[in-house]
Amino acid sequence: MKHSDYSLIPTFVAIMEERNYTKAALRLGVSQSAVSQAVVRLREVFSDALFVRESHGVAPTAFAQDIYPTLASAVENIAYMLPEHSRFEPLECNKRFVISSLSVFGFTLLPELAALMSEKAPNSTMRIEPLYTMDLTNLLRTQQCDLVIEAHTNLHPHLRSQILMSDKLTVICRKDHPRLKGDTIGVQAYLAEKHVTLSQVDQQGGYLTGRGIKDEGILGQRDVAWQASSVMEILPVIQRCDYVALMPQILLEQYRDLYSLKALDAEFMKDPIDVAMYWHSSRTNDPSHKWLREQCVLAAKRFSLSTQ
Repeated sequence: MKHSDYSLIPTFVAIMEERNYTKAALRLGVSQSAVSQAVVRLREVFSDALFVRESHGVAPTAFAQDIYPTLASAVENIAYMLPEHSRFEPLECNKRFVISSLSVFGFTLLPELAALMSEKAPNSTMRIEPLYTMDLTNLLRTQQCDLVIEAHTNLHPHLRSQILMSDKLTVICRKDHPRLKGDTIGVQAYLAEKHVTLSQVDQQGGYLTGRGIKDEGILGQRDVAWQASSVMEILPVIQRCDYVALMPQILLEQYRDLYSLKALDAEFMKDPIDVAMYWHSSRTNDPSHKWLREQCVLAAKRFSLSTQ
């Protein structure tokens, strides 16, 4: 690559993120013709088509997707060295942040984050979106959201992550369940009952399957009678039906009495579940993004202290 070709990299990144030549040109402040000419040169440099035209824009080739994280990170690292990005003042921030999260964290971690942001960055806004996919890489690479908060796994090696807190999964049923009279449950009794799970669009077996947890084989054998769209929907269903479900211990402690539930000690579900935030490597050095991650860490610490 010649020195003069390095100026093409921001064009490549803009097209990858906009998926449209016209939108990329507007973002860069150049003509669409200039973007098209840059693509011609980029194809020569990388010996790849890079982008394929579609009805509403362009789609990247597999090679373009492979090189995007490195090039996007380089562009952002250079941008954050400029004077206008050298500092971040939360009180002056009017940015809208977006976090994709499991519904359970709307009752634990996220209220603490809201309190911190309303105090430290009152002019900023936050949008929380439900997490309905396991394709976190695409979600974060295309900047559909700034962070994803969910259970920590080794399924996303190309993303950055940081563990925020830990919790334990507990088997729950209603207090007057006709068969589960004691305070413990074995594997056979667990699998003999009908189950309520948290659904996800790209998974039929419930949220926890496919995440590499120790007892996933047992979870795959469950007779699922009801798939709920949010964790809070599970509680009244368990209250009204002779079903069982897995529930984070922290959340159960808050709502056990309200819904007349009881926890069943299960030897096969002893391992804790770590909660993590995920982000794309291209955002690591963004001052506002770094500040947001710091607030998430602080919110997790505050919530953990409040439950002790």
